[in-house]
Amino acid sequence: MNMTTKKDVKTEVAELLKPILADQHILYTKLRNYHWNITGKMFFNLHTNFETLYTDLALDIDEIAERIRSLGVYAPGTMTSFLKLAGLKEEKEDNYPVASAMVENLINDYEYVVIGLKNSALKMQTEYSDEVTAGYLYSLAQKYEKHNWMLHSLLN
Repeated sequence: MNMTTKKDVKTEVAELLKPILADQHILYTKLRNYHWNITGKMFFNLHTNFETLYTDLALDIDEIAERIRSLGVYAPGTMTSFLKLAGLKEEKEDNYPVASAMVENLINDYEYVVIGLKNSALKMQTEYSDEVTAGYLYSLAQKYEKHNWMLHSLLN
């Protein structure tokens, strides 16, 4: 017999969301950095696309944070917290890769986030029966896979 209470389930689901929120925030910061510091022949295309991606990601970040709050848990909201919780690493200080390396870094980061989303969603379904949160995470994974396809297309 499972002795996990409804409150425990909400807390555990919220705890699964915190690293996702942190990774999203690191990715958001990287996108802003690249948007501001892109140079070269791909400038106009990437400058605009990076802005589109980080603007979209800002909305996703807000949704995850609000889901954490709706589960009765405080959402992490400091860079210190994000850096502790995130699996993604931020760009090294004063490191401005060439455009193709920026795109490759973003592809890798989106792939990492997609894996985390899918793993957390599956756990929410199988261990906590939280289909609502799992469904949202799967939809984010699908959206980020599309972003990755488009980023890959820029390099080909």
